[in-house]
Amino acid sequence: MPWGITLILVTAGIWLCLLGGVNRDDVVGLLLRIIGMVFLVAASIFGRLLWLDLAGIGLALWLPSANKRQQA
Repeated sequence: MPWGITLILVTAGIWLCLLGGVNRDDVVGLLLRIIGMVFLVAASIFGRLLWLDLAGIGLALWLPSANKRQQA
């Protein structure tokens, strides 16, 4: 995939995720986040963006596990 399209997908994905976070309607906010994440995954898979894959793995490792929250 050309770099221009990859850059557009990454930018649109980040923008939609941020826009979904500030939306007052839960359903629309979740839908915007899902579409944004699909754009980021598509850019990561088809654009071969290693830095985006590593950022996702880092974010997944940084998030607290469900067991820690249930015990507290």
